[in-house]
Amino acid sequence: MPTKPEAALYKRVKENLRDCHITRLESRTGLGIPDCLLGFGPLNPGFAMLELKVVKGGFKVRLSPHQVAFNQKHAALGCPVFILVQRYHTAESTPKNSDLLLFSGSQAADLVTQGLKITPLAEFPTLNADWDGIKALLMADL
Repeated sequence: MPTKPEAALYKRVKENLRDCHITRLESRTGLGIPDCLLGFGPLNPGFAMLELKVVKGGFKVRLSPHQVAFNQKHAALGCPVFILVQRYHTAESTPKNSDLLLFSGSQAADLVTQGLKITPLAEFPTLNADWDGIKALLMADL
């Protein structure tokens, strides 16, 4: 059975964010809660939350109203919440044809209305992503 795109993205994140404890959150009751809780460890104590999305062609990012509300509310409180989008450029869904775009949770509503036309915090080719740079952005406000 083929791996679902968001599951493959989660695997990529889990394999590449070093010195970071990642808990996959599967919640049926807490609508809008991001996919991952990231713990950064004793040298940089703190947590961040990360929503994972995959876009195959086009610019539309599918976030539910609950996900938008969660991200905006927590970002407004100063909580580190982020959305990581893997964007495929062609119909061929391989990492070499994709980029990773990191957005702040405060950008959630704009992602729904304007899609990937808004400016991300950072953008990386999937195969050569700067995972240390991604981690630094996720930890920036801790």
